[in-house]
Amino acid sequence: MDADRVRVAGELRGHYETGRLTLEEFQERLDEAQTARTESQLRHALRQLPPAKLPSVNPRDRRWRSLALQYGVVNVVSILVWLFSGANGDFWPKWVLVATLIMFTRRAFGPRHRSLPPGRNGR
Repeated sequence: MDADRVRVAGELRGHYETGRLTLEEFQERLDEAQTARTESQLRHALRQLPPAKLPSVNPRDRRWRSLALQYGVVNVVSILVWLFSGANGDFWPKWVLVATLIMFTRRAFGPRHRSLPPGRNGR
């Protein structure tokens, strides 16, 4: 029965991470799974959720590709502006390159966990 509880807890965590459950719903259902004594009580913790074997749509899976395209377009435009304006003086697009690279890495590879809502620090 403990292995079943662990399995259900893992499924609930997956549903929470894909956005199907709010933090409150996740905690409530996790408590239900931990106190469950029968299989039907465990199934009840998974009520109204799709089976775990279905593929889930996670918007962050391919997000880096779209961000990379945006990064490239912005930087190519800034370099073209520099070139067509005479390419005189300092290569100012380097600052655009650095700034957009920082934003790209933070958005594409930043933290993937959900923070707790205000007032819920686990105490």
